[in-house]
Order: sequence, then C-alpha cells, then structure tokens
Amino acid sequence: MPRRSHCQSNAPIDLDGDDECKSKRSRTSRAPTAKSSNRIASSKRDKTNQDKLDTHIFDLYIEDLWKHIDEDKKSSYAYLDSLWFNSYINASDEKKSKILKWTKSLKIFSRQYVFVPIACWGHWSLLVLCHFDETDCSDTKKGPRMLLLDSLNQTDPTRLQSDIRRFIRGIYETEEREESVHFINKIRLEFPKVPQQNGEECGIYVLYFIHCFLHSKKLAEVLENKKLDENFGQLFHDGSFEPEEFENFRKDVHSFQVKRSTAVEDQD
Repeated sequence: MPRRSHCQSNAPIDLDGDDECKSKRSRTSRAPTAKSSNRIASSKRDKTNQDKLDTHIFDLYIEDLWKHIDEDKKSSYAYLDSLWFNSYINASDEKKSKILKWTKSLKIFSRQYVFVPIACWGHWSLLVLCHFDETDCSDTKKGPRMLLLDSLNQTDPTRLQSDIRRFIRGIYETEEREESVHFINKIRLEFPKVPQQNGEECGIYVLYFIHCFLHSKKLAEVLENKKLDENFGQLFHDGSFEPEEFENFRKDVHSFQVKRSTAVEDQD
C-alpha cells in the first residue's frame, strides 16, 4: 500500500511496533498536551530493545540535556515538543492555532537554532531551524535556512518538504511577520549527509544530533565557519562525528531509560 504524503493522524504514536526502521508502516501521534513530560505516548515500548525510544523517554531526555547547558545557549537555542510537528500536520484548524500559540511562546525569531523533532511513520528525524533571528527580506540567500537530519536516508526525507513548509508558513503567519509568502517558500531546506543507523536507534540519533549542537566543540567550529550563504551539506562530515562518541552517548541514553523505568516501578 503506498504511503500518504504526510504523517497519518488519529492514533497514538507507537515507535516500537512495525516501523519505518523495518521498512513497514506504523501508527503515528496523537494531539500534544501543554505538559509533554506528563504523558506516555506508547504503552507498548519494547523494554528489551533500548534503541527504540517512545516520545515519553525522548522528551524526558531532552529536558535533561537542557538542564546542563549554559544560560547563553538557553537564550539562543530552543526545542519543540516531540509531538507538535506531527500533531500540527494532522490537526483541525482550531488545534493548529493552539500548537502555533505554544510555538510562538518559544520566540523562534530570536533564536539561532531551534530543534523540531519529527516522529512520523514510526521513524524519528530532526528539523533544525537555523538563524531565523537573522531574516533578511531583501536577500533569501542570506536569510534563514532549515536542515533535516535523517539517520535513515532510504526513507526519502524529502517527502516531508510540503509538510515542513506548511508548518513554517503557519509559524510566520501566527507571528504576523512582514515576510511575504514568496520569501517563506524560498527558505532553503537542506538534507545534509549524516551518520546512518544500523538498527532502530533513529530516536537516539536525533538526541545525539541535538547534543552535538549543544556540546560538540568540533561542530561549533564548523557552524562558526559556515557563513549563511554557504552550503551546510557537509555539516557532520567535517570531522564532527566520532563513532566512539556516539556509542558512549547511546549507552548513556540506555542508562537513562533504566533509571527512569526503575523510578516508575518504585513508585508503583
């Protein structure tokens, strides 16, 4: 059966059943809530496979990441709840307005980088909004750009283009920005080559990509040397990725899951 061009709605996200990582279709997300850490999106997480992340563990881990960055980065960076993008794409106009209201509170147009986790078809990828704080209406080449980082390129990440642009147009319109629709549609969306997964660790890769933006000195040097009118295509291929570092990060995520599971069991 052919896939739809956007994420399917009206079902709880289940990143642990038949998923994109297995080249099968899976169910996707429900509408978001204001306090994302208080909900568990999948009750069927496979506890024997710690590479598979549900949205609950994902959001808890990213919250923990945020606690360990300095105030300068907290003011320059932001991240969206892991369900907002998918919920927006499939929501009614009323719910879209609520999601955009939550997004507006993040002040995207005052940030250097904004991380938008995407969980569609049982697969995680990461949209990064770059330099939306430096919008130049007169020259689209020097304005903001977007990166879609996907650890499973065989899923064809370009199929998300139309949904991403709809979401971005909604953000601009809600902020009542002066940029024209033509300008918004011209914002560059790039698909950099990034390390590829060997199993079902797509969620861990998304967290790792965010971690690199927050903590990697090598990546910081790459970003600093990339002018806005240059191509970001080799972002993770300029010596910024080290397999051993990723493996250590992966083990840390596994350990985090065990601690959280133990804490929940103790409460029960």
